[in-house]
Amino acid sequence: MFAQAKDALSQWRVQEGAGLIVLADGPPVVGMVVAIAAPLPVGFIDVVCRVVRVVDDPDCYSFAYGTLSVHPEQGEEAFSVVRGSDDEVRFEIVAVSRPRMLLARLGHPVARRMQRAATMRYLDAMQAAVGQ
Repeated sequence: MFAQAKDALSQWRVQEGAGLIVLADGPPVVGMVVAIAAPLPVGFIDVVCRVVRVVDDPDCYSFAYGTLSVHPEQGEEAFSVVRGSDDEVRFEIVAVSRPRMLLARLGHPVARRMQRAATMRYLDAMQAAVGQ
């Protein structure tokens, strides 16, 4: 299951499975700029991030991206697939952000709800990718 989860994460299928449109030139590598279109109740918002970390070890695959200045929020989001000593596989998501633009500040409670909903969609997408 670790190999399936790593493949899904490294090929952006978790984000795509969560309903995002991802424009990236291959798997995450440090320095890569990624454009993402995220659905809103009406239309989409386009955001741009840069991959700031990649870990590719036998029992852990992880990457993180940070928002660029055109993103309404300032922060990072990290995605990890970890295989424990008991062969249990965990999918972990850590997101930290704060509003950058005025509209994001005004709509902060809405933005938090959208982030929580996106996290749930990421989890569902990973489960689908590994056949759970």
